[in-house]
Amino acid sequence: MLDHNEVLLNQIDGVIFDLDGVIVDSEALHNESIKAAALQHGLALTDDFFATFMGQPDETILAHLSSRYLRGAVSPEQLMDEKQVIYRDLAGQLAAIPGAVEFIHLVRAAGMPIGLATSSTLENQRLAFDRFDLHGYFDVVVTVEDVALPKPAPEPYALAAARLQIAPAACLVIEDSLNGVRAGKGAGCFVVGLTTSYPASALQSAGADRVYGSYAEIAHALGLQRLQALNPAASAAAGLGK
Repeated sequence: MLDHNEVLLNQIDGVIFDLDGVIVDSEALHNESIKAAALQHGLALTDDFFATFMGQPDETILAHLSSRYLRGAVSPEQLMDEKQVIYRDLAGQLAAIPGAVEFIHLVRAAGMPIGLATSSTLENQRLAFDRFDLHGYFDVVVTVEDVALPKPAPEPYALAAARLQIAPAACLVIEDSLNGVRAGKGAGCFVVGLTTSYPASALQSAGADRVYGSYAEIAHALGLQRLQALNPAASAAAGLGK
């Protein structure tokens, strides 16, 4: 079981990542796609609109738009289809969160199982993994289609831990959103907050056990720099050996 005061590599049996804001810097692209789809129906959304929904699936946002703002004139399913057409066109602009891909390589070099629990669709998860050649690094993938209750409910992380066959308390979750932190903690995992989307204070208030500003900091906290002696190439490529 993980010790809140000392997170060490040998206390973790597996790592479960979120996707958007943790591995890929995609929130802006998703939001722009939804804004463009809404605008086709005369609805202009501001950036502030999306803050409440961060960490929740597109279906939740689009159902809200359909019922509250479009009065059911356009179905959530139609909005989703339109949003996805736009997002596919923008997917070539996807960038990785700095250090994320290298950190995944380093975790794999440590021999730890790796899982994903995302509120994204399977299609968008595959687009991201295709772009950064990540398919071979993940033992388990849980997308919004796999769960009845998405984040902030604990089901996505509970399911990922179960599929990894690891007790939730021995799983380290990396999250950037408040809803994601709540989901990880609700599942009984040790949750690390990454400050790509929210400040440290907000992630801590949501329940994160630790908060870091970069993957280099997370690697240091986990003791992954000790891999340098065993696998210098992986550590050097990750830029996390110092």
